[in-house]
Amino acid sequence: MAGVLSLDELIGLLDRFGMKVTVDLDDAAADGVSPELVTARLAHALVGVVEAHASRAEDAARTAGAGVDDIAEITLMAFAGANCQRESDEWALIEWRAVRLAMALSGLDFDGPIPSQGQVGSGDVLVRTIRTVAGALSGMATAKRTASDPLRPAGDATDAGRALSKAMDALERAAADAALHRNIGDLMRMTD
Repeated sequence: MAGVLSLDELIGLLDRFGMKVTVDLDDAAADGVSPELVTARLAHALVGVVEAHASRAEDAARTAGAGVDDIAEITLMAFAGANCQRESDEWALIEWRAVRLAMALSGLDFDGPIPSQGQVGSGDVLVRTIRTVAGALSGMATAKRTASDPLRPAGDATDAGRALSKAMDALERAAADAALHRNIGDLMRMTD
């Protein structure tokens, strides 16, 4: 596929950032994992390594005196790095990030009294609300990306409309927790 780094290139980049990886495609195939899925896994590992590096670099910039405006400006460099050429490209990257955030929050287990339900991780009420809002954000970003893309395939607007409706339902569910979270916020301020 055009634009996708090879396994060797990904392994080399991960190594450059200090993550040592070996890949045995025969073992992966025996486990039913295609080379494309192995490549996607390594590409996402690379995203994590680069994000960790960006976080440390941002912290160093703050320590050196960078302010909120500086951090906002450097945040936009991700769009330059992704070679966004038009608004629909920007919304595609935002959507990709929002959907992956929602997936990560659903897949991770957190301490708390709410038990795991299948693929959805555990946590507490705040984690539940965060997951709900992240899911809503992913649906809204999908709808906006679709609406801003004049070259979208037929049928995408229908799917995006459904995603937007579900996102609004999720926001209404999250809003039901607002009073509880305000009270928790008040208690947190009182304990400091």
